[in-house]
Amino acid sequence: MDTDLLNDKIEIFKKNRREDPVVFSDKDIIILKLYNVHRVDSVFQDGERNTTDKVVQRSDYFEEVILSKKSLDMLDKYFSFENFTIKKELREFAELQDIQKKYISFISDIPSRYNIREVIVINTQKFDNYLDHLDKIKKIKTKTSKIVRDKFNVTDTNEVTTSAIFANVGYVVKGFEGKYISLSRGDRTFIKNFMDEQIRAGAYQLTIKETLPLYKESIREIIKIGKDLLKQTGNKTTLKTFSRNVLGEERRSLESCWQLYFDRYLRVLLMNYKEFYSQVVFKEMQGYEKESRPDFLAVDIYNNIDIIEIKTHRTILFRKEQNRDSYYPSHDLNKSIFQLNKYMDLKSNNIDTTKIKNEYTKSLIENDKIYRPRGILIVSSKDHIISEQADDDLTARLEKEIKKLKTTYNNIDIVLFDELIQNLENYVKYLDISLDKKEDY
Repeated sequence: MDTDLLNDKIEIFKKNRREDPVVFSDKDIIILKLYNVHRVDSVFQDGERNTTDKVVQRSDYFEEVILSKKSLDMLDKYFSFENFTIKKELREFAELQDIQKKYISFISDIPSRYNIREVIVINTQKFDNYLDHLDKIKKIKTKTSKIVRDKFNVTDTNEVTTSAIFANVGYVVKGFEGKYISLSRGDRTFIKNFMDEQIRAGAYQLTIKETLPLYKESIREIIKIGKDLLKQTGNKTTLKTFSRNVLGEERRSLESCWQLYFDRYLRVLLMNYKEFYSQVVFKEMQGYEKESRPDFLAVDIYNNIDIIEIKTHRTILFRKEQNRDSYYPSHDLNKSIFQLNKYMDLKSNNIDTTKIKNEYTKSLIENDKIYRPRGILIVSSKDHIISEQADDDLTARLEKEIKKLKTTYNNIDIVLFDELIQNLENYVKYLDISLDKKEDY
């Protein structure tokens, strides 16, 4: 591209488009408008395809370009001067660099008419490196395609795939005695990122059996957080620090910390449920204070809708009768049971279905198909079943009382906090055992 050729392109554009693309020109520089081309119509007629294009000045970024007349010979890799558009490679380069300036310049001395903050001086060396990168990729694809066709007799497609290569990759990465060569750190990172991207793209549909072993280290972290939360006493300052650092949001009460914990991890702790919705799905319930709502609405694998209520791990379950060797349910427990029983009188009009994601669940609610839900009360822990210290005999006795308690209340299941976490811990141990390599006999 030289000055004469550029002037010819400008004159052709002015004639065809009836618009002058030149903003400014002197003996040293020329400033041009840049355009986008949109296909308006395409007709195949008399053996030829006739197209109609609409050419409008760019308005997203790079509306104008500032050029030195002494370096016009370098412009062909940046622009197409048929319609004064930027080339695909430059557009992709700008997007990769997150360049969204109004003007682009190939000279460092920006004319005074421009706000320098709106101008990007193109780094030609960096762009040349990008073009070199694209060229190498093209060559690699071409060579790989040739290898696949020649060595693996693949002739029915020009698209390069990995099937033939991966089918033989075992011969490359296996060392002596069938053992695989150790992966470098970079290779491990590549494989991890590749698999993450494939899973996000939907190439694999993971089931719960596949997911849990894959992320069992994360499950151990859930267990650890739960055990640390069991150690909390209710001190507001400590809870504030713990919730902010561990749970990522600030809470000042034990119950709200547990609500946050279960809001994130209940799906793992109670695996017989497929959907969980926090208390935001519940409308105001008649006969209750405005802020009094169930903690969770849960949908099990059989599409039954249940109510989950959470208290704290320090709630006392039994009180000792004065001057007698007998224990009875505490006031806090009876109050929680009474509250949960009222919640279980749930009606369809108590639920905001706009917050229900699953369409089938939404239809069940909207068509008033809620059969009296089951209630789950998550409350107390083994260290707080009673207020005083318990010896082994008393502990065993109280554990029997808990079993009786669970069968006493109709349609309500009582679960201890540490019992729930222990069950998950046992499951992870089971996963470890099931993942052991089977010996050949």
